[in-house]
Amino acid sequence: MPVHPMAGIRAAWIARALGCGASFAGLLLPATAAPALPAITDHQASAHVMRYHLVLPQAWSSGRTWPVVVVIPDAAREFRANLAAFVAARGRRPFILVAPEVLSCGGAGSRTADHYSYTPAEWHALQDGDDFAFEDVGLAAVLADVHRQWGGAAKAFLTGWEAGGHTVWAQAMRRPERWCGVAPVSTNYQRRGLDDSTFSVAPARATLPIQVFRCGAPSREAAAAVRYIDDQTARALADARAHGFTPRDVRIVAGAGHGPLAQAVLAWCDSLARE
Repeated sequence: MPVHPMAGIRAAWIARALGCGASFAGLLLPATAAPALPAITDHQASAHVMRYHLVLPQAWSSGRTWPVVVVIPDAAREFRANLAAFVAARGRRPFILVAPEVLSCGGAGSRTADHYSYTPAEWHALQDGDDFAFEDVGLAAVLADVHRQWGGAAKAFLTGWEAGGHTVWAQAMRRPERWCGVAPVSTNYQRRGLDDSTFSVAPARATLPIQVFRCGAPSREAAAAVRYIDDQTARALADARAHGFTPRDVRIVAGAGHGPLAQAVLAWCDSLARE
């Protein structure tokens, strides 16, 4: 089986994130400096089998509405490590961060049970279904829980990087009414989950903010693969525009290496939330 062109780069990013056993927070903050980052908690949707991980804002309290950011990992499917990157980048921004255990963020080679927290029975039941239909219903159930239990806003932001683009682009173009902003990052795109019957025709598609991000300083190893990703991103943008969406031009993040670009994405979400 051929090795995916980004496999080594993903492995290096994950190794840095996990710190070979150290906490992600410890890699980003001096051991004697800031207090511990908020804890990641694990959940299952009350009306669906989808499992997810969640981190509340530092100043969270009941009785108000909080913006929500849903984060999708690459094909390594390190849901918690990817979420931890956003927790570290969030600071005191008021976002509820959610990492749903989606099935579509990569191909069959990485779609294995060891990446997930589903029970064996749940995992078996998911094998013959439509991953994208599963996510249409599952994400709705997750967002409903976040809204009801923690005061999450009715519409959420959505971001994902590399193979997470399969999930992000499908959700944006199948369910635009669900999102208040979508930030694909250096994404793959092969029209998975999309055909003439599944592209949305909802009026919300014309006004949904879609901002693609891409690293401005990929490593030498990543540079060739980024060109491959740029080609797929261009196809995604063309499909979006052909179906009535109005995505913005790609934003290059100067000095940033290949990864989820959590700082840039959250700053963009924050700017929209303040409008």
